[in-house]
Amino acid sequence: MRARNPTSACWAAIAGFVALVLSSGSAQGEVGGTVLTFEQALTQAVERNPEVAAANLGRELAAARVKQARAWGNPTLGLEVENVLGSGVYADFGSAETTVALSQPLPVGGGRAARIRGARTGTVIAEVDAELAVRALRRDLAIAYAEAVAADRLAELGRERARIGAETQAAVDQRFAAGLESELQRSRAVVATSGMQAAARRAAAVSLSRRRALAAFWREDTVSAALDPAWFEAAPAAPARGTAPVGDSAGDPAFAGHPSVERARRLVEQAEARLAAERGSRFGGLEATLAARRFRGMPTDSDRAWVLGLSMPLPLWDRNDASIAEARAELLSAEIEAERVTRGLAAEREEVVAELGAVRLEVDALTSSGLPSARAAAALTRQGYEAGRLSLSERLEAESALMELQERLVRARLQLRTAEARLDSLR
Repeated sequence: MRARNPTSACWAAIAGFVALVLSSGSAQGEVGGTVLTFEQALTQAVERNPEVAAANLGRELAAARVKQARAWGNPTLGLEVENVLGSGVYADFGSAETTVALSQPLPVGGGRAARIRGARTGTVIAEVDAELAVRALRRDLAIAYAEAVAADRLAELGRERARIGAETQAAVDQRFAAGLESELQRSRAVVATSGMQAAARRAAAVSLSRRRALAAFWREDTVSAALDPAWFEAAPAAPARGTAPVGDSAGDPAFAGHPSVERARRLVEQAEARLAAERGSRFGGLEATLAARRFRGMPTDSDRAWVLGLSMPLPLWDRNDASIAEARAELLSAEIEAERVTRGLAAEREEVVAELGAVRLEVDALTSSGLPSARAAAALTRQGYEAGRLSLSERLEAESALMELQERLVRARLQLRTAEARLDSLR
């Protein structure tokens, strides 16, 4: 027994699809023809990203450390009054001897020069850190931009699926009204259409989430402009695979100029400077004293004499051995880390190049043969179903296969852009 009018069910399915399209379009919030290109997004992110701003502040911190390392120790001003408040002729201040002294620490052993050298190396490290921050931002932004474009595409495909589902349900309702389709097939079309509409809503929500994640790079709530599909579809150039084995790449010249390798090398230099500074601090430092002494109770109260002094701590109990051992261990750790960084870059590059090659083959296969064949099959099954020669299941399978290939192509291009962004950060 038929529970409701097939024509009203058909119009209900179409109305549901129209509502879905309108809600999805408003959720993405695209404004007119405004397009936010990747380079525009990168410019905004570099200007306003907090990680880049923090890395730039590191330059000021390093400059302050150089200034502090170059500063001399503060002199000491001393005042001494002798031969007072005693007994006899020293009962009062009549025989007082007053000494005004100025003492200046004098660094010895090369510790100060080593600390200055280490601080100057720190300025180079700060410059490299700022460059690394921009590189990391460009990589992460490219991935986030590609994810946002892919999410928009998947949301569009979801709406297309829902549209096809609504058309299929309308066709089934018409055939059902004409007695050419069973109640089972009609119920199946209703279930399939409902699932497609739910999937389209989920895809629209993911698209909105990806746009918010992209806008976070320059501290905004969301991206309301359209994104550049041409950038997403442009296939990156195929890189040349490395010829050196990963295991022998510790000195690979391909990474000699990479900021990560430069940073690791500078950290080794900084550790060497610290070790030299700790060794130079073993003997402490000299302290030179210049004093003027005034005598009272003499034939004239204006008699004066100069006092010259030089003092130095004796390294008998504390020879700074613990700090020297710590600095030596840090130097060894920095040398190991420098080798690890180069090997890690080489290994990551080999991995990314292999991934790029595999994904590029998948994209080429989908665009050259997979999708054209699926489109032709979907068109033929649609015509065959309308002519009554094919079943509903055959039509739905063909349409679903086409949509799955289109979604697979979007995800493959997302993988391609992600791998290209990673590879670009390794150059």
